Amino acid sequence: MRKARSLRERLTLMILGVAAPAVVAMGCLVVLSMVEAHRSQERALLATARAVSSAVDMDLARARVTAEALASSDAVADRDWPRVAERAGELGLGRHSWVSITDASGARLLTTSGDDDGTVRSRPRPVLQAARGDQRLPVSDLFTDAPSGRRVVAIDTPTPGDQALVASVVLDPARFVGLFTREVLPESSMVTIVDGEQRVIARSRDHATHLGALATPHMRAALDAAREGVVPSRSLDGERTVVAYATSRHSGWTAMVVVPRERFEAPIWTSVGGVTVLLVLFVGISLVVATRQSGAISGELDALERDVRALGRGETVALRPGRILNFDRVQEGVSKASHELERRQERQTLLIHELNHRVKNTLATVQALAAQTFRGSDAEARVKFERRLAALGGAHDLLTQTTWSEIDIRDVVARCGEQPDERMTSSGPSILLPPEAALALCMCIHELTTNSLKYGALSRPEGRVDVRWSLTQDAGLSFQWRETGGPRVTPPTREGFGSRLMERLARHELNGEIERIYEPDGLVAIGRFRLPERSRWRTH
Repeated sequence: MRKARSLRERLTLMILGVAAPAVVAMGCLVVLSMVEAHRSQERALLATARAVSSAVDMDLARARVTAEALASSDAVADRDWPRVAERAGELGLGRHSWVSITDASGARLLTTSGDDDGTVRSRPRPVLQAARGDQRLPVSDLFTDAPSGRRVVAIDTPTPGDQALVASVVLDPARFVGLFTREVLPESSMVTIVDGEQRVIARSRDHATHLGALATPHMRAALDAAREGVVPSRSLDGERTVVAYATSRHSGWTAMVVVPRERFEAPIWTSVGGVTVLLVLFVGISLVVATRQSGAISGELDALERDVRALGRGETVALRPGRILNFDRVQEGVSKASHELERRQERQTLLIHELNHRVKNTLATVQALAAQTFRGSDAEARVKFERRLAALGGAHDLLTQTTWSEIDIRDVVARCGEQPDERMTSSGPSILLPPEAALALCMCIHELTTNSLKYGALSRPEGRVDVRWSLTQDAGLSFQWRETGGPRVTPPTREGFGSRLMERLARHELNGEIERIYEPDGLVAIGRFRLPERSRWRTH
């Protein structure tokens, strides 16, 4: 026979097969790989956003140089507007830019856009005041140019001296859309530029549709919290996105690189996919090994469980060899215990039968003494006494059948209230009573049955008795005896021995009380019993 391995050896093989530390390490590697891939994606997006912001700043800086060159030119000083217009054309501003000259009141003196009507434009002058106090670009936020009605931005430069003129380079936001194509952007991404008021200046997708739109509430909160970062968000179109943004310290504008969230996460899952596949393969192989090694242990556990269940049913467990040394020893102990319990059960049964025999002899002796005592006296009293002894003997027989262990209340009611004509009906759940409670309840039912046979419903052929019981919410027993079809009931004028016996049994053995209600249709006895915590009722 193959030598049985110890449980420790089997568990060691399982641990080595599963290789839990390696699995945990590889799991951590997958998590770290995912985190690093996520950070790498964020860094790349943020670098792109910074590059777009720098490109916009450089374009604004070139426009500022142009504005400064015009402001300091002799043509502006001489207010020779044809020469100023000619000079502006030589500077090569492009088709999305033009020059505007205004005085201190905002009246337009010159514009190269072709929309000059001499009106005062609607844009105020706070940009100039800010530009004189720091090194920021004197660039405006998005505004509506009068009288053309176009949404534009402008870079203002005051003329030197006391002329109080302002030379402005006005920029159509469409100018910045062309800058985005120069940057290497992630696939399916788009770029959005918002001004200091967080309104869209330029957008690489649907620019005309969203020009001037306010950024989403989530992005406005992010812009207020930090100058740059990477946050999950939703676009103005409602698409789930990841946004990398960088705010320029020179213009106050913010460049945002917007990527669909699925596209952002795709490289992350790709980077960890290989490691995950390896982990799954390793875990699969480990599980196969662990399953084979645990099969023997599982089989031994199942067999040992069957042996223990048989022991619980009082059956004898045969000794059998096993493949695992530790389980083999436990099974040997279970087998020995079953044989020892069998021997003890035999001795206990013998003792109980001997005790029951002696109790019956004692009851027979008491009955003989009662016959001598009651000789010449009331025959009815002697019959009552003998019946009570018989009921007590019947209860002892019932308990002997269960070796004085718990007994079903249904057996107690059937045995102690049995009628040959089946005029007594009973209903209720199966409840196991301890021996002392079963004896007390049996005597109470006997007294109720005797009284009913003589005075109550069972004294007439049409009379009936219904017995019901149930468990209460506080772990008590509710018992009801109801008679119908008998003679008219009137309360007794005195309390007999049977009533006093039931009250003592209910109070001392059943820890409760029996209430008798004398209704005209028949007697109703209601019992409310409660056992101590150590001996509660049990449903079966």
